[in-house]
Amino acid sequence: MPDQTVPLSYADPPLTDGTVVLRRWAESDIGCVEEASREGRIPEGTTVPENFTVAEGLAWIERQWARADNGTGLSQAVADAGSNEALGAVVLMSRQSGTAEIGYWLIERARGRGLGSRAVALVARWAVSDARLARVEAFVEPVNIASQRVLEKVGFRREGHLRSYLVFNARRADAFIYSLLPSDLT
Repeated sequence: MPDQTVPLSYADPPLTDGTVVLRRWAESDIGCVEEASREGRIPEGTTVPENFTVAEGLAWIERQWARADNGTGLSQAVADAGSNEALGAVVLMSRQSGTAEIGYWLIERARGRGLGSRAVALVARWAVSDARLARVEAFVEPVNIASQRVLEKVGFRREGHLRSYLVFNARRADAFIYSLLPSDLT
């Protein structure tokens, strides 16, 4: 049975499908972080700074690098494969042995082109095959139809409805739980 007992590390070479590439964040990606900080839903549900400054943006990028370094997960920029411009993030957070939680976001101008589905497919399939995780989980608010469509398109299965599960600064929200297992890829 697959088991993940070592920290996740960046795929070498970086994961790509020719349209998007998932790569390590760079300081030059600060513009992407600034754009994300202006979209209320992204800072509300992530660690992207709500009140952007260059110092806060660079600190956020450094925290993304630290996830792999300290074994808590893996955060990657979702970049355009042609230009290498960062357009969003995809994150795997280690939960328990063999399980990771996936999170993802795209800046507004990158949405509606299937880039989120491509990025989630790349990292989730890599996680349950090459990284040998037994399970990748996602928690999505019931009102976030776009995120549910991304997960379902990639092959995640909705397992249930968790009441008042997600915790934000000023509110709590229900969540649908989704999962992807190695057997879902066959």
